[in-house]
Amino acid sequence: MRRANRPAAEALEGPASKHKLERARKHHGDVDEDDEVDTYFTYRPLSNLPTPPPTYKDPSSASQSPSSDEDDEHLMVRFRGPAIHLVNLIPSAASLATASVPLVQALLTRADLPLETIALAVCILDSLDAKFARAWRLSCPLAPNTLMPLSKRHTLPPTPALYQAAQQQMLHIDSVRPEVIILAAIVIAVKFTEDPQQPTHFYCLEWGNGLWSPDQLNTTERCIMEFLQYRIMPLCDEDCLADAMVDMQLAGQQRDSEFGSQHHHQRPRAASPTAHFCPSHSRSKTMVPRTPTLGLGLSLTPAETP
Repeated sequence: MRRANRPAAEALEGPASKHKLERARKHHGDVDEDDEVDTYFTYRPLSNLPTPPPTYKDPSSASQSPSSDEDDEHLMVRFRGPAIHLVNLIPSAASLATASVPLVQALLTRADLPLETIALAVCILDSLDAKFARAWRLSCPLAPNTLMPLSKRHTLPPTPALYQAAQQQMLHIDSVRPEVIILAAIVIAVKFTEDPQQPTHFYCLEWGNGLWSPDQLNTTERCIMEFLQYRIMPLCDEDCLADAMVDMQLAGQQRDSEFGSQHHHQRPRAASPTAHFCPSHSRSKTMVPRTPTLGLGLSLTPAETP
């Protein structure tokens, strides 16, 4: 009896079970569609606008600035005073950019020259005026040439000439760091006192750390020599060099004294309009001659007056 009734029971329960199965499949399909819709709105943007980049900035991927490079290398303390003094002697009309004392100190550290040679560079800079600044601004190349290492085997294809011309027009003379004037004065002093047989790109790479091209350095040297009328010997006077060395020493001492006074001062002082300038003494008195002219008649008195 049970075997005979079992097919009948299955026949009676068949349509109901099929209906339940279809309802279950339909419900499961609705759930899948809902999941797909949720997934679509979760992983697809709600507008056609591009997604903004994340605000987190990895410090390791940040671009390296000259100041960060200067922090990585050891700066000689004995060149801090000369660096301050050299920065103060850059003609104010040469550039709107502010010269960096740590950059010049790093330059002097890499060159590691005697103080007498740096003193001659001080005398050269101290004789420059606004006339030199105008000539340099009109003559100095704007875009530095790419200084590629000689051992590099594979290079990128050259940039089209039209694109280079467009980039050249977008540059300005104030984009050239004014410390190249200090580098040119130091190179002139070294060539006059030691007569080394080094090419221009050596000074640009080894001393200037690749911040300027050989064309920029050569042009700056030429502007200085033309302004001095190629007369360097009058600047080698012992009194002038001695005064320059004293001024460099005073610049470093005054910097140390001002830092010491800031630590011992109780009340914070209000920032002055000239707070961004490097602290030092007044404009150099190195080239104040006892007579209007010196040596071969080269005028050593700066054209501008404080």
